[in-house]
Amino acid sequence: MQISIRWKLIISIVLPLVLLSVIVFWFTIDLIYSFAKERLHEQATDQARHYAVQLDGQFQSFAQVARSTASFLNTQPELAEQQLYELLRANVTQNPLIYGSAIAFEPYQFKKELKLFSPYVYQDNSGIKSIDVATESYDYSNGEWEWFTRPRDLGHAIWTEPFFDTGAGNILMVTHAAPFYDKGKFRGIATIDIPLDKLQQHLGIEQAQEQHFIIVSPTGKFISHPDPELIMKATIQDRAILYEDNDFKQVSDKILNGETGVGVLKKANLMDMNTDGSIWIFYAPIKSTGWSFAMAIPESKMTDYIRTQLSRGIIGIIVMVCLVIVCILLVSTHLTKPIRSLAAAVNQLGQGDLDTNVSDIRSSDEIGQLANGFNHMVEDLRHYVNALTKEVAARELVENELRIARDIQMSLLPRTFPPFPERDEFELHAINEAARHVAGDFFDFFFVNDNTLMLVIADVSGKGTPAALFMAVTRTIIRNLANTGESPAQILDDANKLLIESRTQPIFVTIFLGCYHTDNGKIIYANAGHHPPYRIGDQGTISKFGEATGTIVGMLNEARYENCEGKLDPNESLVLYTDGLPDARSPEGNRYGQENFEILLSTNAVKAPDELCKIAVNEVTAFQAGNLIDDITMLVLRRNK
Repeated sequence: MQISIRWKLIISIVLPLVLLSVIVFWFTIDLIYSFAKERLHEQATDQARHYAVQLDGQFQSFAQVARSTASFLNTQPELAEQQLYELLRANVTQNPLIYGSAIAFEPYQFKKELKLFSPYVYQDNSGIKSIDVATESYDYSNGEWEWFTRPRDLGHAIWTEPFFDTGAGNILMVTHAAPFYDKGKFRGIATIDIPLDKLQQHLGIEQAQEQHFIIVSPTGKFISHPDPELIMKATIQDRAILYEDNDFKQVSDKILNGETGVGVLKKANLMDMNTDGSIWIFYAPIKSTGWSFAMAIPESKMTDYIRTQLSRGIIGIIVMVCLVIVCILLVSTHLTKPIRSLAAAVNQLGQGDLDTNVSDIRSSDEIGQLANGFNHMVEDLRHYVNALTKEVAARELVENELRIARDIQMSLLPRTFPPFPERDEFELHAINEAARHVAGDFFDFFFVNDNTLMLVIADVSGKGTPAALFMAVTRTIIRNLANTGESPAQILDDANKLLIESRTQPIFVTIFLGCYHTDNGKIIYANAGHHPPYRIGDQGTISKFGEATGTIVGMLNEARYENCEGKLDPNESLVLYTDGLPDARSPEGNRYGQENFEILLSTNAVKAPDELCKIAVNEVTAFQAGNLIDDITMLVLRRNK
């Protein structure tokens, strides 16, 4: 049976369109849903981490009360009994969540004739009360009470495991205990007690109160749980045995290990939630106490908005496909014999025949206009192809030259990492990403003697080829001057004069130049208008390393530079960077910002220099959707010993 062109057109377009739409749609929906779930995991994990940090801050403030009391007793060993009770009363009244505070003296340390003395002030429903634990409750020095023996033996403050304090409180509590001394001799313990029955209602994370969450101790005991009956009466290990679920065991192990992450439970129900589907568990450590925080959210609740939006998208795409099919049916009614000639000409053109034209269509309707337009288009296309061929050849030549220029530029920078594998007293890594083919940023490092490592990071104004050329000249000048043994400030002063003498364009450069002594961690540096580096402490603290000691290089004849001195202690890092990191812009125009950069450094403080560089560049590049608006350069130095 012969099929008309109309139906051939309908069959050849409609069926592939429907099939392709279904395939693309199904793949896209699956991809979007998977990506959205990953983003939800990240957001909820960040939320759990945020809650854990909030809790950590609160417990640090509680701990500070005990530590401050101990520090005060170190300096005031002769306080009278009444003064001690007044001090404890001040501790208890400053925060409603502090149940009690005690000072427990080592035997015979308060008075020579008195073996034990431990004033204790606490608050209950009837008000604030005071007792002497030693005479009214128990012998805290007999080795049975963790809050006294552990900090005494360890020599530092601790958070205890939750316990029931019979006699001195008669409640479930957790204690922070700090030792105090007299001329180096252990004298006693200062404590604050936090009641577990109030902990669930007064955690200070109001957003989490509408969600199910738990807090577990290092041994797995539930410190906080939606079911009050499980607090201090069950452990997360008990629940793992109860459910006999491998996913639950893995999640519970990670929670007890103090990790941060997400897990999906399909069978087990960690927090007794009323749901039949999968549950997402997000967890993070409370570092100051050694506890862990975990939050549970049903997957159906987390993905409800996504599924709603996808359903709307499905309806929209179905409507669109139907409209396209209707349009094809309408158009196909009018396209008959003349279309074959036009299709044949198009086919010839598609095969590369630029001499083809349509000569047998004489109508003045749309088909005729299309035929005339096609003939004009082919003629214009011939001219365009000829011009494009020449343009492509010229563009390939330029791009090839730019690629060579980038290769040459990269060869000027250190490329081997680790750069000094034989030196174990420090680690060093750097990275440079160009916003265009070539970059105006650069970094450098080199030894000027066995114990002195020069560190350089610079940012030339502007981007592209002019900045890259200026960068190469600046790098060469600094290298040459550094080998003369001059100080960083003198090197910048000499470099400023040389660059001004040879300057033909108003280009300048900001430079941080440091002289790092590998034997003691001392850094003598000069900062010519560059971003101050960051110091990462051995505990993950972030602080700025100095300030600018002079203005930009290559612009002002009267510019002067000064040396400053700093030091890296063991396990501390120095982070040098250019403004391409904090000044990054998202496609929506939002600035990445110095605060986000500091958070990134703090979050990844324990990472090795190479990992920290890669994480920072990847995050900022992703923030800009891969379209860098400025060069990115980062150098990280960590002192090992």
